Amino acid sequence: FVAIEDKRFREHNGVDWKRTFAAFANMFVDLYSSNQGGSTITQQLVKNLTGDNSQTPMRKVREIMRARYLEDNYAKETILECYLNTIAMANGIYGVEVASNYYFDKTVSELNLTECAALAAMTREPERYRPDKNPENNEERRKLVLSEMLDQGLITQEEHDAAVATPLNVVASKENTNEVEVNSYFIDTVISDVIDRLV
Repeated sequence: FVAIEDKRFREHNGVDWKRTFAAFANMFVDLYSSNQGGSTITQQLVKNLTGDNSQTPMRKVREIMRARYLEDNYAKETILECYLNTIAMANGIYGVEVASNYYFDKTVSELNLTECAALAAMTREPERYRPDKNPENNEERRKLVLSEMLDQGLITQEEHDAAVATPLNVVASKENTNEVEVNSYFIDTVISDVIDRLV
C-alpha cells in the first residue's frame, strides 16, 4: 500500500509537498495525462475518518492541518494501521482484513505477496480494480504495485517474478458480490441509539 499510494510515507510529516504542488500545477498545466493525486496516506485517513470530501481549497487546507496534527500525535505505524482499517475495498467492504476474508477467505497474515498486491491495487478505484469483477484491471494494476515495490527495494527480483507468475485465486462468488446486507429501520435505530449513548 505504501509503495503504490505514498512512497515517501516514512519521510514526510503528513503532507508530501512535492506531490501536492505537482497535483496543483497539473490542474493548470498538463504535466500528467491523468489527474495525479496529491494526498498522502495520512491525508487519505483524514478523509476516511471525517467524510470531508468537498472539492474546495478550504477542504484541502483543513485536510493538511488535520494530517499534520495526526503526524504530530501518532506513530506512523498507527496511522498506517488506521488507514488500512478504514479504506474502501469495493462491495461495501472497508478495511483490508474484511477484504482479505471476502476476496480470499484468509486473514491478512495468511496472504501471499500476489494477494497483498491485489488488495493494494484496489486503492485507486476499488470498483474498477476489484479482483472478482474486473480481474484483468486488477492484474494490470497489481503488476504496477509489484513493479513499484521492486523499484523501491521492498522486494527482490525473484520475489517480484514469483508474485507476477502466481495465479490469483479469488473465492468471492457472483452470488456474494450481488448480496448487500441492508439493515431494517429498527436495526438502524438501535445502532444510532447505541452510538448516541456511547458518545
